[in-house]
Amino acid sequence: MHTSQFALSMSLLRELSRLTEVHVLLEVSPHAWELESFELKQQDLPSGIVPAESILANFFPSGVQAYWHGLASFNLVVHHSQQSLRPSAWRVSHAAAAFIRRVNPHVIHFDEGSRRMLLNLIELGTAPMVLTIHDPENHSGERHWRSELDRYFFLKRASRVLLYNRALQPEFARHYSLRGGHVRTTQLGVHHVFREWAVGPIPRGGRTVLFYGRLSQYKGLEVLYAAAPLVAQRVPNVRFVVAGRAAPNYRPPSPPRLTNGGSIDVIDQYIGNTHLANLLAGAHVVVCPYLDATQSGVVLTAFAFEKPVVATRVGGLPEYIDEGQTGLLVPPYDAEALAAALERILTDDELGDTLRSGIAGLARAGRLTWAAAARDTQAIYEELALGRR
Repeated sequence: MHTSQFALSMSLLRELSRLTEVHVLLEVSPHAWELESFELKQQDLPSGIVPAESILANFFPSGVQAYWHGLASFNLVVHHSQQSLRPSAWRVSHAAAAFIRRVNPHVIHFDEGSRRMLLNLIELGTAPMVLTIHDPENHSGERHWRSELDRYFFLKRASRVLLYNRALQPEFARHYSLRGGHVRTTQLGVHHVFREWAVGPIPRGGRTVLFYGRLSQYKGLEVLYAAAPLVAQRVPNVRFVVAGRAAPNYRPPSPPRLTNGGSIDVIDQYIGNTHLANLLAGAHVVVCPYLDATQSGVVLTAFAFEKPVVATRVGGLPEYIDEGQTGLLVPPYDAEALAAALERILTDDELGDTLRSGIAGLARAGRLTWAAAARDTQAIYEELALGRR
């Protein structure tokens, strides 16, 4: 697994470790060391297989560390080279493949593919492989032939593919010519792990709309900027916060000026987990005006802080947001509808109470839980292990 998915995978790993023996290899590259949330930029780690717990314990809250205590083993796969396909990268991935062979697992599970492991797939032996794909369709403005080629090779090796939404399953299977039953689905759980970075109780935010995450073309920031002046006209002193660093191929638009005491604060930087917890604590509503989507860690992290979400009705988002119960859904590209939904949540206290109550009741209803995701994943493991025997 990559560091970019680590915080989102810890909850699943904890639940899986209660059902089966789990060994984790976390791939770390120089680019990942620069991320504030991983906080390894000052570490001088040797390349190769490095025990993870003693290193990561210095950078994660104790509550987060508890998430990995049930793992059978937990190691970093440390790369010093930025380049994926070069001899030094192959040697480290070769060591990772040798480690996997020593474990002799019944099933190998890749959380997304790893370009650095491409040349070493043949070394993994005959154990069946599960491949998790977070984005069955590449987002607008983020399609690249190299990523598509990487995916192709991993799909050829995978015995089962796991997606986190049902909406895109048929088209994904058709696009990659995968037979029936090869592609399975489950749902992500609410990202309660991010509450571990919060300090103190989570208050009800003021009239603040939070848009956060990596800025990219598909996130619909232009639509939000078209809606913001409409909201400001109707809701005095509304505050928008746009937090996140832009993707290399995306130039964010300039924020509009707001009337009626409204404001837009732009935080142009990577948002670490402590900073994110503070932003969510101060928000009244989280907005996701996406133009296309599969599922969203933004939605599930907002739910962890009991913040309602206004999102577009695209991709798998309707599978995660219960209309009128945990958030509101609007058509994509529709600034007027987006503004009207934000205005409702900002001004209707009864609606806000209903949405927060619905979010708090997700676990009681058995919705969006990591235990359910782990059971679905374990069922795939058992099916493959039985078939191998």
